[in-house]
Amino acid sequence: MSWLTRSLSSFSGRKLLAAVTGLVLVVFLIIHLLGNLQIFSDSDAFNHYAKALHDGPLILLGDIGLAITFPLHMAMVIWLAIDNARARGPAGYKKHGTKQTRGFASVLASKTTLYGGLVLIAFTIIHVWHFRLHHEEMQAFAAGGNRGYVIQELANPGWGLLYIVGSLVVGWHIFHGIQASFRSFGVNHPRYTPLIVRTGMGLATVLALGFAAIPVWILLG
Repeated sequence: MSWLTRSLSSFSGRKLLAAVTGLVLVVFLIIHLLGNLQIFSDSDAFNHYAKALHDGPLILLGDIGLAITFPLHMAMVIWLAIDNARARGPAGYKKHGTKQTRGFASVLASKTTLYGGLVLIAFTIIHVWHFRLHHEEMQAFAAGGNRGYVIQELANPGWGLLYIVGSLVVGWHIFHGIQASFRSFGVNHPRYTPLIVRTGMGLATVLALGFAAIPVWILLG
């Protein structure tokens, strides 16, 4: 039996897979944001970044990695939600209290993580279609004109607002996800857990506001 089969066959294994794949996606988002923030430069830095990315093997490796990691993470989170619902039983839905000592924001993020994840699935599909699968616009990468295309698209109020909301949902999802990941690794210490919570909140805020700043800047520009 492979390690993947063993992981999928147990609740703890599924939690671990959800945690690992989630943290991998967070690392991807950090790298993605660092590249995207170059759009604020008046130089051709963003165009050079996009061209180098699409001319080399990184884009293919990234696509393969995301094609594996994202669906696996999504499947694990949904599976765990079903496991939890079955464990609670019908009576569990009538209980709104919690024995956990986490703050209100952490508990609220935990209770809405599945719904936020479903919103993120829809947002990710739209984003991939919008900036990855428009083959006619993909010629702009080779021509070094990607910055202009991004600005043109996000200057549309509908698209701009969608990406602002999507960015904030990303941050909200990460806020809970980082805490949940470390709990899955067995990290639960009175000294370190508050630090993890604050670090997760800070990182989630930076990612949310960093991505949202791009459409806001374009719409106000």
